Amino acid sequence: MAIDKTGRMAFVRALARKIDPEPEHAFQVCRYALRLFDALVKLHGYGPRERDVLEAGALLHDSGHARGLWRHHKHARDIIMEQAFPGFSTEEHRMVACVARYHRKAFPKPTHKVYADLEPGAREAVGKLAALLRIADGLDRGHMATVRDLAVRFEKHRVILTVRQRRAGGIDIRGARRKRPLFEACFDVTLEIEAPDTAAKEWREENL
Repeated sequence: MAIDKTGRMAFVRALARKIDPEPEHAFQVCRYALRLFDALVKLHGYGPRERDVLEAGALLHDSGHARGLWRHHKHARDIIMEQAFPGFSTEEHRMVACVARYHRKAFPKPTHKVYADLEPGAREAVGKLAALLRIADGLDRGHMATVRDLAVRFEKHRVILTVRQRRAGGIDIRGARRKRPLFEACFDVTLEIEAPDTAAKEWREENL
């Protein structure tokens, strides 16, 4: 029996809860990633299909921890490819695996496992979706869910991301800033990340 969109995403969420040693972080990162996807539609131009791929990749990006911390991004890719993934096409399945794999470390290369099997358009989408995931992952670097809101504005060749936090957390802002290179390479823009709450806290600490 065919599985609909709701069913396939329910499968991914259940898999994330089953495999990931810390699913709360994955779900938080997923929320940030989807918020970025929706705010940046005019930049990437993607629709529901790619949004689902991003959601699945985000939910499973740390699933490789089940096999160890070292190379966990590659373990995540392999774990995803070992699953049946009902409701996803073969191409979508591979894209999910690659988005999860590229949440850290190297940029995508045509010779990389699984990525090499994708069509050119899917490869481009994987790079851009993984770039969003990297920023989202950085925003929860401390695994403390400090972000309460994200806002985006565009200025010529710059994207300015303003992060509002429940409590100031410099580690998350630094984490996101460190993960900018793939985003800037894929979208050909400069990404600036502002955090008024953290900036104010750091100013107070320096001047007390």
